[in-house]
Amino acid sequence: MQTVIIRDYTHKDFREILEIDKEAFSPRNPAYDVYVYITYGSDLLVADTGSKIAGYIVTMDVDEFTGKIMAFAVRKEFRGMGIGKMLLSEAIKRLEGRGKRKILLEVRVSNIPAQRLYKKFGFEIIDVIHGYYSDGEDAYLMARTSQVQ
Repeated sequence: MQTVIIRDYTHKDFREILEIDKEAFSPRNPAYDVYVYITYGSDLLVADTGSKIAGYIVTMDVDEFTGKIMAFAVRKEFRGMGIGKMLLSEAIKRLEGRGKRKILLEVRVSNIPAQRLYKKFGFEIIDVIHGYYSDGEDAYLMARTSQVQ
């Protein structure tokens, strides 16, 4: 596998984040999604291969002790290479570094690979949000609780 660096988003990454967002989520307005990530996110991290952005993750500080993963996607061509693990690990490290004891996220009930990854990182399903996605699919609300002091 080629070298991948997890780094902070820069404005030069905008187009590639749009492409990944479209591929992963098929949103009506991916530019608006990226605007929301930049405006409300506390971290927008990218996985940079040197020639391409392979994925991204966006976190948000909800309150003093809670953080949230707002969006997380890896290009199809880069899935299964550990890039998601790298992004998730760095996002958790940064959130906990800011004192977050609980990290929340939503995931499609049908997205078993993502659920497996989250469970490896200590996330547990705590609720079901019915009709969460625009196509009507339910989401699991998952949480990871740490003992960060």
